Amino acid sequence: MVYMHKLTEGNAEISKSVSHHSGDKTVSYKTVDGKEIGMSFYYPENYSNKKKYPTFVFIHGGGFGGHKIFDDQSGWAGDYLGYLARYYSYKGFIGISIDYRLASRDRQQEGYQIIDCYDDCNDAMDYILDNSESIGIDTKNVFILGESAGGHLAGLVTTKYKRQGFGFKASFLINPITDLVGDERWNKSVPQRSDNPALARLDKGDYAEYLSPLYNISGETCPVVLIHGATDGVVPPVHSERFYEKMAEYSRECELHIIEKTNHAFLLAEYTDNLAACKVGIGIIDKYIEKKSAVI
Repeated sequence: MVYMHKLTEGNAEISKSVSHHSGDKTVSYKTVDGKEIGMSFYYPENYSNKKKYPTFVFIHGGGFGGHKIFDDQSGWAGDYLGYLARYYSYKGFIGISIDYRLASRDRQQEGYQIIDCYDDCNDAMDYILDNSESIGIDTKNVFILGESAGGHLAGLVTTKYKRQGFGFKASFLINPITDLVGDERWNKSVPQRSDNPALARLDKGDYAEYLSPLYNISGETCPVVLIHGATDGVVPPVHSERFYEKMAEYSRECELHIIEKTNHAFLLAEYTDNLAACKVGIGIIDKYIEKKSAVI
């Protein structure tokens, strides 16, 4: 289904979450070139790792170059989606905000290309699932969300990540980059050459398709909720529209939500100048999760 939303629809209360946007615990899940890459955990009230909790994984955007909030000099603290991880921890989820190595300025440097950002996100998922027992994660109830370039990475994880016996409950892609083939601007982010094993075995002309969530949808893709601003000039809504159409071709569950008078990065409560759209977006997520789970 396709839904159109007015800015007056949102009423999510997020002030408490914004003021507690940093994680309760931050761990390093891998090291690249001597630098640790982290993820921050946000625990529900009265958390105990003896219990099992639904889990929400968040992947930040920032044009693959990243945007972060540093509360001190210790490094990763959860970024602009940290408030949302906190918001869902208040609703009974374990929230996890993951970092990844940031791509080089031109996104062409070996080891710092989009494919490397994606590899990190895959490794982050491996870490989460490898440690699910000790963390208290209900692996049958794992949701994922990405915003902008993070929407692209979450979209790739959604469509490409394979783990026997595991599947995401649902994926939320917020103003995502889904097509690196048909968008001239974002096509420039595709590596011109790469030593990454996944790309090295392909013809260079196939890189863009391999790295586009749109072209990796299959009959096994989990349910997806797309949320896009109607006036997004950074990642046009056609990215979500094409993804929605392709999901329909494969008869996969998918919703497309368009928010009126809304540009890019609207879900970032500590960045956006359109807080009304932010609250509409959260309301859409809440409503969908209510359908899928009794948690909230």
